[in-house]
Amino acid sequence: MGRFGSTEALAWLATHGVHADSVELKTLLVPPAGAAAEALTGRRGPPWSVRQTYLLDTEELDFLQAGVEIRLRRRARGKFDLAVSARRRGTELGCYRPRGARVEYDVVPAGVWKDIEVRRDIDSAAAAAVIAGSAKARELLSGTQGTWACEGGSEVVDDARLSELKVHGPLVVRRVKVAATGMGLARVDLEHFRFPSGRELVELSTRCCPPDVQPTASGFEQLLDERDVVVAPEYCTKTSVWHDEIARRGQS
Repeated sequence: MGRFGSTEALAWLATHGVHADSVELKTLLVPPAGAAAEALTGRRGPPWSVRQTYLLDTEELDFLQAGVEIRLRRRARGKFDLAVSARRRGTELGCYRPRGARVEYDVVPAGVWKDIEVRRDIDSAAAAAVIAGSAKARELLSGTQGTWACEGGSEVVDDARLSELKVHGPLVVRRVKVAATGMGLARVDLEHFRFPSGRELVELSTRCCPPDVQPTASGFEQLLDERDVVVAPEYCTKTSVWHDEIARRGQS
């Protein structure tokens, strides 16, 4: 039994997950992020790229509680994109896939999940207006994204709630690339997430196509074993941290 589930679970993904666009394996590391980056890259003070992500949801977190996450992301050079994603248990087959959606399996120490995401680029001026509060967040969603936000989760959310979307954040994301081609890993990313409260997560991840998930898992295990990093004792999602952050703020 490895960190990312049984051989049977990975074999299931390699066969039943062939419809997906990719598989992402990820785990949390014990901070600090700087020490992890140096251990993984072998470089002192490696350069980080920085971006910001905002959660769009109601004050009551109607969409997050239904299993849907709406993210507005500021990328490099001031570009923006908007993603609406819904999670399913990884072993569910035959899930509806909206037109233009991207499907990815997330393999984490706690299990396997399927993420169905509808993403599109956003005009930078329109995104800035929403962040500043001078425009409605609903205006950023395409028709497909609006429908998926309301119907893609575990329960249907009233379309009227889209007009009540608030901007939460930002979540500051720093990323450094880790070279591990000798272990059969095409790309590995170390990401440091800092939430508005100051809470931090340090996550290491790699992607592959579904048929390659078993050798990729072996290579990822090898990377964790051979570099001087400490895997966190428990895995938690960024979505769960967002929920805790906003719920706690509403109680204060």
